[in-house]
Amino acid sequence: MNGAPKRALCGLLVGLTVLGAPLLASAHQASDAYLRAGVDAHGQLALQIDVALRDLDTVLELDANTDGRLSWGEVRTREADVAGHVADRLRLDDGRCRLRALPGLALDRKADGVYALLHYASDCAAAGAPALAYGLFRDTDPTHRGLLVVLDAQGRPTGPLRSLTPGSAPLRLALHATDGPAEAAPAPGFFGDGLHHILIGADHVLFLVCLLLPLVLGSDARQGTWRGRLWPLVGLVTAFTVGHSVTLGLASLRVLSVPASVIEPLIALTIALTALDNLRPFLGRRRAFAAFGFGLIHGFGFAGPLIELQLAPWAMAGALLQFNLGVEAGQLLVVAAATLLLWPLRERGIAGAGLRSGSAFAGIVALVWLGERLFDFKLLPL
Repeated sequence: MNGAPKRALCGLLVGLTVLGAPLLASAHQASDAYLRAGVDAHGQLALQIDVALRDLDTVLELDANTDGRLSWGEVRTREADVAGHVADRLRLDDGRCRLRALPGLALDRKADGVYALLHYASDCAAAGAPALAYGLFRDTDPTHRGLLVVLDAQGRPTGPLRSLTPGSAPLRLALHATDGPAEAAPAPGFFGDGLHHILIGADHVLFLVCLLLPLVLGSDARQGTWRGRLWPLVGLVTAFTVGHSVTLGLASLRVLSVPASVIEPLIALTIALTALDNLRPFLGRRRAFAAFGFGLIHGFGFAGPLIELQLAPWAMAGALLQFNLGVEAGQLLVVAAATLLLWPLRERGIAGAGLRSGSAFAGIVALVWLGERLFDFKLLPL
């Protein structure tokens, strides 16, 4: 095999490698649980935790009839198993304090699916600042995070947000059974969670890679130096960043709300349109404006974890800043890694084939996602 067929095959393999690797590494939805720690009427620690049914089904096989859908009856009959599984993975003071599940399992539909709402009481005195060790889904999903909010005596969120990782060091909860606000020790913030969410977000990663393909492998790029292509690349990423920062802030602060059922198909559509422009250019000089507009759509997708925390405005502002900085750091990592992988192809005569095959692959995946999200079926494990 030589000549054009060989270059086409090499290009296809390159496209699948560069675009497929990040997708396979992040082939699932972000796994987050939401915890609220407060004080009950007896001055003891009270805890609410919201856990996604899709995550619980993975470890407990809640779908009894294996029809791919969880009914209320299937979940209700396993209430004791669900509550016990979660309690066994939330240890207080190294097991010296006991969590008791309270009756009354409820379900709540959030932006990314249905969650089980579980309530626990404890024999830990809140004034004793019990230490919480978080181990939920430690054995099945190392990317899982628990997002913790500390509540004051009136049930209002207070103090910094906490990000709990399975198997991390115990976190001491400084609570007060008084009418004053609860105190909290300094926390590392949400920079890491912003980084985490962009790196496991297969659709966001695919969009970024698709956006930079013509800047690295296009005919204009092959005629210039990497320094000459740096500023157009910076311009596109900046436009995307500004766009998603705007809607991330508006959505997180609950100024503007768009249902996930609308946003998720639109995100897939942005990838398909970007891939089409790579193959049959139609945006031209408007590509930066398109990146900004597409960023507005992706920003709603980033906002999910922060929306569900229902923080006071001052707490949300700090969390939002740190989360957004983490997202930007993740973007830079994705762009840098993809550029380093793609750049050598310019000198090997397969840049054009790589651009075409990579864009075609991205477009096909995006169209499948679009169908899945519009018609509620699952074909890809992403």
